[in-house]
Amino acid sequence: MKERARRALPTLRQDVHGGIMAGVVMLPIALGLGTVSGLGPLAGLYGAIAVAGFAAVFGGARGLISGPGIMSALAIAVVVSETANSIPEALTVIVLAGVIQIGVGALGFGRYVSYVPSSLLVGFYTAVGVLLIALQVPLVLGVPTVTGNLSDIAPALPAALANPNYDAVAVALITLAVGAAWRGPLRRLAPAPLAMLVVGTLAGALWFREAPVLGAIPHGFPDLHPPVWSPEFLLRAIQPAFSLALIASVDALMMALLADAVTGVRHRPNRLLVGQGVANIASGIVGGVPGEASTPSTLANLNSGGRSPAAGVIAAAVMASTLLGMGTIIGHIPHAALAAILIFVSSQAIDGHFLVRLHRIPKGYILVTALTAMLVVFVDFGTAILVGLVVAALVGAQRSAELELRRLVSVPLLDSKILAASDISDDADPFTARAGLVSFPPRLTVASARKTAHIVGPDLKGHQAVIFDLSRTIYLDETGALLIREFVNTTLDAGPQP
Repeated sequence: MKERARRALPTLRQDVHGGIMAGVVMLPIALGLGTVSGLGPLAGLYGAIAVAGFAAVFGGARGLISGPGIMSALAIAVVVSETANSIPEALTVIVLAGVIQIGVGALGFGRYVSYVPSSLLVGFYTAVGVLLIALQVPLVLGVPTVTGNLSDIAPALPAALANPNYDAVAVALITLAVGAAWRGPLRRLAPAPLAMLVVGTLAGALWFREAPVLGAIPHGFPDLHPPVWSPEFLLRAIQPAFSLALIASVDALMMALLADAVTGVRHRPNRLLVGQGVANIASGIVGGVPGEASTPSTLANLNSGGRSPAAGVIAAAVMASTLLGMGTIIGHIPHAALAAILIFVSSQAIDGHFLVRLHRIPKGYILVTALTAMLVVFVDFGTAILVGLVVAALVGAQRSAELELRRLVSVPLLDSKILAASDISDDADPFTARAGLVSFPPRLTVASARKTAHIVGPDLKGHQAVIFDLSRTIYLDETGALLIREFVNTTLDAGPQP
């Protein structure tokens, strides 16, 4: 017993260190994403506390830290501006998304969410990063930001550029400079977002005092917000809730794979989704923004040695401590500093390595990436996900068809090799092929069925015998099986040919 306790002590110490670092990293990001969401910076803090704590307790992957995310914040910003008529309705969408996540996990569908293609995810993440950076430009210039897509943001930029707040611009530039310079040994001293927050806040308090700040932050814990369950609102809320649930689920499962690679322990996807769902329900009830896997906080935790769910609980406790007496200090944080931190974090969410090599992947997947990104930027998240999944499925089917058809063989055979010599008349051409061979590929599915029928169908005519070789075939879907039945019936109906 003593030996087990001695071994657990270093692990607990690492979890405490990792949780503290994760909470410190998440704090400025949560405040900034709360502003982006349209619910306010305090909602970002409430959401960070609720999501980090509840996700860790009810089903997080080892080493994974959950909290407000870029995509979820932008998704709820659209809900605030377009779907909900009040803050309680917007919070109900968050609760409904959590219920959907629990349902998906309880039904065992969690493993299928990770099948979303990488080309769609890269397009989605890239567009979200660009969109969030564009949303921060007004705050960098010292004017209130707007919500929505790029079409909503663009009209507000000329006025902001014409009359900027130079103190806000200076704070933002100083904060970004700290983030760019915070490399190597400096990262061991403190995470880059924390250093940016401290320097940006000091710059605003000491030199650039005209930069707008967050203002007074209330002390104490939040009030509870019961969901709005009216049938009329639920009909409007179901589509954005599904989009939010899918966004948060995919991001959590993708980040969990990274955590698995570091910890060496496989996560349970269905349990993970249940935990994320419970966390989002709790966040909606306390008036917080929705959550997903927090990439900066997870990396901070893993790099500090945090492995168990205790790290997530500690991260939540670190952020909760700010509600007990640090509201005055938080109120002095300039909006421009938080905007610069979000620009820094968003730029890291864009997969530059993939984009540089985009021209080397098949054109169909380039279409998926580009189309998804354009729909995110100019339309909305739900449409981008739906259209991206459909186009990705069609592109995948086309690629599957090409691979299947490469192994399809349909050739004539010489009579002397297949038919008895008595069946061939003396004046017949010895090279006339009255027997045919159709060798099917290892996979025959709906993807290649139409082209297979187009290739093989004409070859079935004019033969006295046809051999269907399925010795290499290891998988047939229902369309492939029906296609072979049609080939057999066609050959039988044609009958022996003279």
